[in-house]
Amino acid sequence: MAESAEGIRIARAGGGTGELDALFVHATGFCKEVWQPVIDLVATDPFSWMSIDQRGHGDSDTGRPPNDWDFLARDVIDVLGGRDGVIGIGHSSGGGVIARAEAFRPGIFRHLVLVEPIIFPPPFRRMDGPMSEGTRRRRRTYPSRDDAFERFESGPFGSWTSDALAAYIDHGFRSTGGGWELKCAPEVEADFYAEGLNHDTWDRVKTIEVPVTLVAGEQSNTHPKPYLVALASRFRDVEVVVVPGAGHLVPMEDPGSIAHIIERVVARG
Repeated sequence: MAESAEGIRIARAGGGTGELDALFVHATGFCKEVWQPVIDLVATDPFSWMSIDQRGHGDSDTGRPPNDWDFLARDVIDVLGGRDGVIGIGHSSGGGVIARAEAFRPGIFRHLVLVEPIIFPPPFRRMDGPMSEGTRRRRRTYPSRDDAFERFESGPFGSWTSDALAAYIDHGFRSTGGGWELKCAPEVEADFYAEGLNHDTWDRVKTIEVPVTLVAGEQSNTHPKPYLVALASRFRDVEVVVVPGAGHLVPMEDPGSIAHIIERVVARG
């Protein structure tokens, strides 16, 4: 565990030897272990990495709402403990948080890999809309681990690799003795969605000087081409990669493509 300046305990995992190469931050509703299938495919040797559970997710503490993205970015800065020059890799909200952390503390990262990042133009305001309201009503407990796996495999995450889905089911839930319960409470996930437009990262990324690799799924419903082009134009040094056949959940659908991108970034030094 690492501790934020607020006293929030942030769960982390890691591997490899030597200086830290990369920090991974997951999307809303998930957990640090969903990055493991990507990490396992990174052929770079040595490769030293750390992944974290965002507050309210996985094994991290849950802070008091609202989950302001300034706090999320500072959690990232705090967990790095003064390290600089790391590769920051984030998916969805994790990508937005990684970018915001670099804007707050220039040089903490040497390269950003932002996979479908939540960085949208103004107006910047809280949005308690259908997505967050629907999430609050989300089912949180299943009869067993296998039941949860089968339901997600045949439903919303049918496009994921089996390893990615197993990582989520095994680590994004906990046994209650009588069932298999989400670690990220629906009200926490909903609050993250509601706060997803309530931050000015769109404006702040103009100050980012390190190289950025912006990754999107070809079939993404959140990052269509016109928006992707507009977002890319906000960065000073950017490469855009579109992953064929993938949607918004690229790292879980095609971990090999993300691993290859990371290998190229590491090789740049």
